[in-house]
Amino acid sequence: MTFLFELVLEALRNLGRHKLRSFLTALGIIFGVASVMSMMSTGEGARRAILAQIDQLGITNIIVNTKKPPESQNVQEAANPDEDVAAEYGLKFRDAAQILETVPGVTEVLPVHDVEKWIWFKSRRLESKVRGVTPDYFDKLRLVPIQGRALTPVDGEERARVCVVRQRLLREAKSMGDPLKMQLKVGTDYLRIVGVLPDFEFQSPNKATLGIDDRALEIYVPYETVLDRFGITHAKETSGSREVTRVELHQIVCAVKDKEAVVTAARAIKTLLDRFHSQPDYEVVVPLELLESAQKTQRVFNIVLPIIAGISLLVGGIGILNIMLASITERTREIGIRRALGATGGDITRQFLVETVTLSGIGGLLGIALGLGGVWLVETFTEWEAVVTPESVTLSMGISCLTGVVFGLYPARRAAAMDPIDALRHE
Repeated sequence: MTFLFELVLEALRNLGRHKLRSFLTALGIIFGVASVMSMMSTGEGARRAILAQIDQLGITNIIVNTKKPPESQNVQEAANPDEDVAAEYGLKFRDAAQILETVPGVTEVLPVHDVEKWIWFKSRRLESKVRGVTPDYFDKLRLVPIQGRALTPVDGEERARVCVVRQRLLREAKSMGDPLKMQLKVGTDYLRIVGVLPDFEFQSPNKATLGIDDRALEIYVPYETVLDRFGITHAKETSGSREVTRVELHQIVCAVKDKEAVVTAARAIKTLLDRFHSQPDYEVVVPLELLESAQKTQRVFNIVLPIIAGISLLVGGIGILNIMLASITERTREIGIRRALGATGGDITRQFLVETVTLSGIGGLLGIALGLGGVWLVETFTEWEAVVTPESVTLSMGISCLTGVVFGLYPARRAAAMDPIDALRHE
């Protein structure tokens, strides 16, 4: 260890003779290591976020959403020309019953009915989405309140005027005090807050497909209460126009007994719905398929991104090779003197190899520091969460040292192969 320490000190002294040249040589390693670390950390953060978010939807769940078809297909003729024409489309009550009765592997069907309403929170008016859900909806989608409780079967049986809200709604309403002691006015009804959910941090292009609208302020109300108080026919006025829609169910969450039966059950559900729906007014979403697709995409990135970052390391390695060859030419007489004093070819090889590894190691450390800065920038200016793991730091440092060994071995061997007499005569 003492001998190795002396070699490192000697290498630092030699590199210190040409500080600017050594720094410029190490730049390729610095940027290469920073790129590797930033990309690995960003990729790991994206992988964990995708796994956590899709897993929250339940990989044994199948989500069927109502989808509004083209205007020309969803309007029915009104009996009276003076009456509003209701656009009737989407999932039906019978769809939920038929899926549960006929599709093998489906153990539970959870209906969801949405209503867009203005809500009053004290003196503030906010536009929200009222989601009529059953108590099992919270378990299947792993919605755990951070305050209060979720909805219970008793709430549905009694058509209770209670709700569970998101934290974001409380922030938008600038709520102060205990939310469990407050009420919301939805239309003409007052709903008591019984639970508060954390914000749904789902950052994915599939948000809309999964029925997630992070712009809406969601409140969760017993399914029976929503149907009883608001019905299934809703009118919406925008910019002087009035739109009347009749939708029985906006979403059906189908729970499957095990992961292996999910894809087969999804195909059966689509076949069943195709038979009873004459227009494309629904879509079947399988979180398991989204998860597998995301994992495939992530594997591609895990291969491509390090290759791209490796190009910087290759350039940095070539720079080390070039500078070390030039350094050997400059220090030919020094090599001859060392050989004349008894240094062997192995000693010369170790000397220059330690010098290149030291240079690349310093570049690796600076690259890791720069990579951490890159990770911070990614987290600060984007919605991606980057995760720095010990493996990424170790791999980045290992790659930088390996680059020094690979590109320093040839110059070291070339220095060791010099004839001592010719080296002493070199001017």
